[in-house]
Amino acid sequence: MATVRIMTPEDIDAVSDLTARIFGAAENYDITFNMLKDAYHQCPFMPPDLCWVGEHEGRIVAKWQILDFQMRVAGVPIRMAGIQAVAAEPDANHKGYAKQVALVALPQIKERGFDFVVGFAKRGAFYRRLGAVVVAADYEIEIEVAGIPRLREDIFRPWDEEQDLGTIIKMHNDGHTRATGPLVRSTELWPWLLRRARTIFICDQGYIGLLESPGQIEVLEVIGQGPGFYEAALRKIGEVARRAGVRRISAVLPPNHPLVEFMMPYGLSLRTEYTRKSGCIGLALAPVRLVGRLREVLNSRLASSSHSNTRVELHLSGPEESERISLNEKGHSLRKLSLNLPAGALLQLALGHLSITTLLELNPTASQNPLDTEALDLLNTIFPIGHPFMPHADRY
Repeated sequence: MATVRIMTPEDIDAVSDLTARIFGAAENYDITFNMLKDAYHQCPFMPPDLCWVGEHEGRIVAKWQILDFQMRVAGVPIRMAGIQAVAAEPDANHKGYAKQVALVALPQIKERGFDFVVGFAKRGAFYRRLGAVVVAADYEIEIEVAGIPRLREDIFRPWDEEQDLGTIIKMHNDGHTRATGPLVRSTELWPWLLRRARTIFICDQGYIGLLESPGQIEVLEVIGQGPGFYEAALRKIGEVARRAGVRRISAVLPPNHPLVEFMMPYGLSLRTEYTRKSGCIGLALAPVRLVGRLREVLNSRLASSSHSNTRVELHLSGPEESERISLNEKGHSLRKLSLNLPAGALLQLALGHLSITTLLELNPTASQNPLDTEALDLLNTIFPIGHPFMPHADRY
């Protein structure tokens, strides 16, 4: 057994070394090591007191760092714990140290006010054993440049970081007031977004963020508003691709993104991947508490629906939580609904990854009594299925 404790400032070199050796390429060790050291000393979103280490015989054999972010859930900024991968010494693998660190850390993360943990894993078996579930699909869109109409009037200019950073951060945050998945950005967070767009074009209505590499252009984000913006953005992306000699553009955007709608008349391919054990995964810590934080959104969903005259008393229960949530209190008719779901299912419900119908089929004992058509429709109104998606530029 290892001794699990919170990392101290004296541990920073050892933890940075361990992480750089396990996750960085050997030829990039110095760059990764120094970047991690700098982050521990300078990055406000990677505090050392959110790093847990496992120590055995005087040596750190495992570590788990949590990042302190705000993520939009149905547009609401929610404090979210981002997973920076567990690292363990190669000679300490398969001895249970990493799991021991995580099991000690998770209750403490919950006590600090985090409702859930989110990370991205190519192989999520470790997190699956801790109770993690997939909470978002991944999407890749491709479009042939030849099919994109030529740019008539160029409303965009290359951005100036010093001049435009505050503007694009505001555009990004304003453009995701109903979304689930994007981080809430700030000027403090921007330098630490390691996957951020390197080529940005801006206009009064919005901006385009691209990642260019030899023979390839990837659309990372397009945010804007107003008539004609997305059509102009698509044509601008086509122009950039033609100048670079790129014939096919890829975009990492959800299918409900406005740019995708404007791509459709010109032909596109969309790959959607729903994984079972990898990709965007989440660990539910206090999912009922999370739903409670969304009360205002749930109220507005009911009030603007065909159930606007119905007041709902929702009794929501999980493995360690229970709360009665009153919704649409101005409604005249009362409907009482009760759900008891596993923690992971509650998180998938709150984020809109799976529908209540699917979750009830997977968990047939979630409701004490069979739900009639009206009850199911009410629950689908309160918890609509959506396209939760964290832009690649926000990922860590």
